[in-house]
Amino acid sequence: MALAAFLAACGSSKAGPGKYCDKNSDCQAGLECKSHTCQKPDPGQCVPACKPDVEACINGTCKPIADPNDKDGDGFQTGVDCNDMNPYINPAAYEYCDGVDNNCNNQADEGCPSCTEGAVQPCGTDMGDCVAGMQTCTGGTWSACTGTGPVLESCDGHDNDCDGLVDEVCPCQNGQQVACSSNVGTCIEGVQTCEEGMWSACRNGEVPRSEVCDGRDNDCDGLTDNGFSTGSDCQGTGECGAGVRECAGDIETRCSTMPGGSQDRSETEKCDHLDNDCDGLTDEGLEADTVPNNCQIAKDLGGLPDDGSEIKVTGNLWPDNDEDWYKVTATDDGQADATTLCDRFHFRVRFLARVENMVMDVYVDGCDGSQVDCLSDTEYDHAYDGRWNENTTPIGQCECRNESVPGYNLCLSEPRVFYIRVHGGSGHVFGCENYQLSISNGLIAP
Repeated sequence: MALAAFLAACGSSKAGPGKYCDKNSDCQAGLECKSHTCQKPDPGQCVPACKPDVEACINGTCKPIADPNDKDGDGFQTGVDCNDMNPYINPAAYEYCDGVDNNCNNQADEGCPSCTEGAVQPCGTDMGDCVAGMQTCTGGTWSACTGTGPVLESCDGHDNDCDGLVDEVCPCQNGQQVACSSNVGTCIEGVQTCEEGMWSACRNGEVPRSEVCDGRDNDCDGLTDNGFSTGSDCQGTGECGAGVRECAGDIETRCSTMPGGSQDRSETEKCDHLDNDCDGLTDEGLEADTVPNNCQIAKDLGGLPDDGSEIKVTGNLWPDNDEDWYKVTATDDGQADATTLCDRFHFRVRFLARVENMVMDVYVDGCDGSQVDCLSDTEYDHAYDGRWNENTTPIGQCECRNESVPGYNLCLSEPRVFYIRVHGGSGHVFGCENYQLSISNGLIAP
């Protein structure tokens, strides 16, 4: 009969902590069978301390280090073994509820049930000679059960190992029959018959089995899902919030507010510096752009002719204090517009969408401070010897002629390379909200 005391951290057909066993091989990896109960081994402490890098403390005894690449002799070498001085910590070890990463997966106590200091819960069974008891939460884990646990079956007419069978390993008189199991939980009372001097299995009945988290009393002790802390208060990861612990598989539980739970509060991740999908990560996978944050390697948007062409770019300032640099080569064909007689060259940058306090700087033909033409603004215009319309909008180099004419500018080809820096100033936090820029070159209709 199993004594449910802990929630196993990983699936296994072998017994977990607190479960009944006859030998070490009955228990999950990293557990020892002591007093017919699977439990965490006690590595002991070496007094006096072992010589550093020469000896390792194994089961309370200093032993010479035979392999410098596997100091604790557990079969896992340094670099793979996250604690090469403790043979009970390695990638194949059992994950105990002790605040330590026992199995070297960069997580501590994963899958362990949470409990509140001082809380108590029933444990064990009253089947056979066993007596149910209580467990107390100490240091975040449940103590051993105070009741009477199973022992090896002996030929005394009692169910010593509390499995619903009496003297099942003992000789008997052919034809003799005894009742077996009970009608508690999933168990059904049946009959054992003596056949060829040995007791048969419990027929027409169901015997106790290891408790699993399924809303039923599998070990037939009158308690449902005992050892799994179902119904206890818990705190979901991230924004999922407080809930209660519930079953999430045969040997797994989860907080009810976590993904898949009965009170699932998880949401699609959004850029707000919160863990919306409750996976322990914040704003993961939401970075929308890969624009460099250095003028020397600015994202090259190519050439932009002065025929009214426009480039629209979308990005965001992520992570915090990010800045985005773009490079645009504005070409100038030196031609005058037929209507305005102005050189068509007119480079413009505008925010079509932005978060408050998001601004831009514009540099012309280089990245140093002497070449900055605009600082911390939301719009920018560049036109040579510009003329403005009635809306004070520059409309280009006016008026010009393709050949030298007194009183007019000469329509020249004067291309420029512009560097655009999108930023928010020191300390601004924008998250993943996108901005959009319009970058154009050409005359604006009056």
